[in-house]
Amino acid sequence: MKKLCLILAMVCLAGMSFAQLTVTTNPASATICSGNSVSITASATPVSYTTSAITNNPYDPTFFATNILVDQLGTYNGGTPYLEPLSFGNYDDGRWDNITLPFTFRFYGNTFNAVNISTNGWIGLGSSNSTATGFGVALPAAGAPNNVIHAITCDLDFRGASTAAALQYFLVGSSPNRKFVIDYSNLKFISGTATANVQVILYETTNVVEIHTTSCTNTTLNKAQGVENSTGTVASVSTGRNNTTTWSGMPNAYRFTPDVINFTWSPATGLNTTSGATVTATPAVTTTYTVSATNVSNGQTGNTTVTVTIDPASYILAGTPGGAQICQNISVSGSGTNYRDGNCNIIANILPAGGSPVSNVINTCVKVDTGANKMGSSSLYLARKYDIDPFLNPYPATSTANITLYYKQSEFNNYNTKATDSGYKLLPTGPADATGISNLLLRQFHGTGTNPTNYTGPSQDFTTATSGLTVTWNATRSWWEVMVPVTSFSGFYITSAPVSVLPINMEYFKGIPQDGKHLLNWKANCSSASVTFEIQRSTDGQHFSTIHSLTASQARCAQPFDYTDAQPENGINYYRIKIIDVDAKATYSNIISLIHKIKGMDIVNISPNPVMNDNAVLKMNAFEKLQVNIVISDFTGRVLRTQAAQLIPGINQVPLNTFRLAKGTYHVTVYTQGEPPKTIRLLKQ
Repeated sequence: MKKLCLILAMVCLAGMSFAQLTVTTNPASATICSGNSVSITASATPVSYTTSAITNNPYDPTFFATNILVDQLGTYNGGTPYLEPLSFGNYDDGRWDNITLPFTFRFYGNTFNAVNISTNGWIGLGSSNSTATGFGVALPAAGAPNNVIHAITCDLDFRGASTAAALQYFLVGSSPNRKFVIDYSNLKFISGTATANVQVILYETTNVVEIHTTSCTNTTLNKAQGVENSTGTVASVSTGRNNTTTWSGMPNAYRFTPDVINFTWSPATGLNTTSGATVTATPAVTTTYTVSATNVSNGQTGNTTVTVTIDPASYILAGTPGGAQICQNISVSGSGTNYRDGNCNIIANILPAGGSPVSNVINTCVKVDTGANKMGSSSLYLARKYDIDPFLNPYPATSTANITLYYKQSEFNNYNTKATDSGYKLLPTGPADATGISNLLLRQFHGTGTNPTNYTGPSQDFTTATSGLTVTWNATRSWWEVMVPVTSFSGFYITSAPVSVLPINMEYFKGIPQDGKHLLNWKANCSSASVTFEIQRSTDGQHFSTIHSLTASQARCAQPFDYTDAQPENGINYYRIKIIDVDAKATYSNIISLIHKIKGMDIVNISPNPVMNDNAVLKMNAFEKLQVNIVISDFTGRVLRTQAAQLIPGINQVPLNTFRLAKGTYHVTVYTQGEPPKTIRLLKQ
């Protein structure tokens, strides 16, 4: 009997020694449109960390484009002190939340894409935490904060411009070996004059944490350094730094290396890989995948399942005339991905191809105007327009793919009703219209923008004479498919070639508002014996009426022309000139827009845009003397820079502090009392 009990006890102990991993996935389940993909990331817990002493070798923040949270003396901000607004609390006990990580980071077995940083020396994994303090306790501690990297958790104080304290973060290296660095320089403690210099480094791919301590002269306050899990039950700490007053051995550093967890997936059907924490699933039918995890360090195992349900694809084109822009941002599959809206209506198809096939998440958008309209340098554009950009910034400008865009015959018909009057050739009137197919011109605008008038890069034209471009009528779906091989991405617009070159061409057509009037000015080159200019105005940019007409001889046409609209309409006024030669052939100038306002302001542009090392200049047209607040925010809406400016009536140019912004796309928003905010995009390279 005693032997039996002993055997049972040994079995129980063995079971306890080989505890199983708890495996979860994000998402836990997914429903996608047929032909689409979903990215699934697996996590496994528990995970332990091995602590090892290493050489102190922090990065010098002076050499990197930094994101400043605190710079009391302006040491890293060109001499100008700076305090980033807090998400919670004050600069003694406060916190900055939802700081986006440039790569997915795994901490204690769970994956994170953001951190929160406390003024008291710790970094929380995730977008928020329930406290800003957390000092004065030994690790592990069940009380908040948890899921934390304790760089120098203590009662710190960032108040007072007399200190040289600075706190900032920056990115080092290139994928897949990047490092996210949080740097604490000249930290001030709540009492006394002691300071500290500590740096935390998070490693992409390996998920290693390093804490480099260059100095810490405080010997009166308890300080903690290490890593702690989400429940406050497990921690790994630096030697001699678990809530102790005196730290020795500096400068020194510690590396915290997580257990290695291997993941395998089955079945392989529809997966881009069967190993690794993250897979891309593109199943043809509803499929349940099993992910198994093994902790290489101790042999623990575990598994779970995730079901990807397939929604039947609709064969309707996304977007409605005059409706909002429709977008989907998902990872592109190597075999091609159909991008669809929430009802599975198709937006576009992207197939990685060419010399540098595009990868990762792509933001694919479509917007349908109420009808074809003129934009830019007088070109007529189809109502359906696309904007396609990789979601991650910056992305390689050499990325290549085959893109298929979809159009309705009714949209071509609408274009054709305006093409003759505008001097442009007709698009296909039906599937058999070979001439219309050859007339089609796909214009790609590089850079960032919202319509052909404001893209920051050059344009590129594709026709059926371009290698690889095809224009096909899909009789099964009753839509047109335009497939084009591209390098880099952004805006795509359909137009057609001009009918013919008239003996008259415009050198320029421009205008300015002045004293409540609109002054128009243009210059033309004429080989025709005479020419008639009809000045036309519109309040919607589509329906124009003639407000003045004049006829000039060929000799007079060599001189500039002026016209003053003494009674413009309230709001935006669109102007164009209809040019009629001696044979009654007509063409149109570009369209310009002028605003007749007595209050508020408008954004004119940002220059340079993209901006590199120099600060950008925001140009604004003010209609009265007023105070504005200018906010620079990132793609997630997080505020990075704020400044105020006093505007005077007329054109104002305000320098923007963009020197230390990381590469990427930002929003510049101007707030004025009593007026809706106005936003323009800024690209930092």
